[in-house]
Amino acid sequence: MREASIGASEVKSAAVDGDFLIEQVTRQLVTIPVGTLGADGSFERGTNILPTVNAPVFAVLPKTINQVYTSFAEGDFSLGQLSLLPDQEAKMNLDAFLGRHAAILGQTGGGKSWTVASILQKIAAFPQSTVLLLDLHGEYSKAFGDNAEVISAADIEMPYWLMNAEELLGLMIDRAESSAPNQNAKFKELLQAAKENHPENVALGLEKITIDTPVYFDLDSIIQEFKRLDTEMQPKAAGSGLKQGPLYGQFTRLLMRLESRLNDRRYDLIFKPKTYNTSGSMDDLFRKVLGEEPSNRKKIVVLDLSPVPFDVRGSLISLTLRCLFDFSYWHSRVNGERYPIAIFADEAHIYLSDASSDQAPRESAERIAKEGRKYGISLTVISQRPREMSSTILSQCGSFLCLRISNPDDQAYVRNLLPDSIRGITSMFSSLRRGEAILIGDSMMMPTRIKVDRPDPTPNSNDASFVKLWSNDPSDLDVAAVLDAWRNQKVVE
Repeated sequence: MREASIGASEVKSAAVDGDFLIEQVTRQLVTIPVGTLGADGSFERGTNILPTVNAPVFAVLPKTINQVYTSFAEGDFSLGQLSLLPDQEAKMNLDAFLGRHAAILGQTGGGKSWTVASILQKIAAFPQSTVLLLDLHGEYSKAFGDNAEVISAADIEMPYWLMNAEELLGLMIDRAESSAPNQNAKFKELLQAAKENHPENVALGLEKITIDTPVYFDLDSIIQEFKRLDTEMQPKAAGSGLKQGPLYGQFTRLLMRLESRLNDRRYDLIFKPKTYNTSGSMDDLFRKVLGEEPSNRKKIVVLDLSPVPFDVRGSLISLTLRCLFDFSYWHSRVNGERYPIAIFADEAHIYLSDASSDQAPRESAERIAKEGRKYGISLTVISQRPREMSSTILSQCGSFLCLRISNPDDQAYVRNLLPDSIRGITSMFSSLRRGEAILIGDSMMMPTRIKVDRPDPTPNSNDASFVKLWSNDPSDLDVAAVLDAWRNQKVVE
């Protein structure tokens, strides 16, 4: 196409004389081959046949579009409708979406919570679906009705004895201390003895108990032994007087750290379990977390993490994710088949970040992202700040459901996660409407712009309406009730 600059006077003169200022106008449509449509209506991703120059271009009929989406999808799972064809359902391959992990990305106000609620409400239609949703802000407590069990993190117990040795050491030992090697070695020795010698564990009849075996042990007995070693005095060789023991003073800081943890009421759900304080109680705990309690099966378990402080939250998330991975691994070994578990991690950039000082949650999630597919455990991360997310987790995601993203840095980050042939689609992210998304990856046969179905009921994620609330009649502010709930960390119904 020839480009030219035309002034206003030339336009006026041409209008009088009837001259043609532009010799030729061309329209260009830039396309990317995404697949091959067979004569029988079947669709296959990818192609080894490219159109020749001057080949005719045809508009695809709605019937053909429906055939394309239906042939690629597994079952009849739909996210909503195609934005440009409202009568066409956006059918997707749910097995690919969950089995190869996924990321739901979009800025605040773009409709992430609605999208998550819509997806999970549709998943709940499967009779045996099992979903765990990590809910950081308490948004989803009423979004799934009788299909969900909402567990407040303030009420649940994830006891210390479920932790493996590495997790326990991370909570209790400062590796920067000069005495850390002694603390580490002695703790493992005492942990092994505490697990092997506990009467209940002896009765289990296990062939072997290691420091990572998930059985109950008495933490206080380990602390008391550390105190003895830290203050031990031994007779001198000459027999007169006493001298300091070989480990005297080596565990002072460790004991201070342990006492601090045990005295911190926020850690009671880990260090002072009241319900799950025997090895036998592990069965009940896993049934609760998986929604598999007898006569009360729930398809979705919402773990409400909003009442839990940040530093405790990391330990709780890490332990939950690691235990679910181990459960999936051993279920596949015992039964020869997988027990599919879908984990949805809301606001994942907060606790699954490369820059986070608490590495345990990220490491547990990265293990699921790298190995979970083999054992039927899926991870879907939800984030408004993709560039702050774990790069390892995002690199393992096979599908990206992108809502409105206006931040150039976040757009660039997502662009680098995509194949070269479709990176240009990120330019559309900033123009998406609320509740509109582009699905890219293994679960959709081509990048598709979708109007996501509105969930019913909706999550509690709407912004506060200043205009509406400030326009109401004056009312007394119940400060006492707010402070009471704050202090008790719960709302009394």
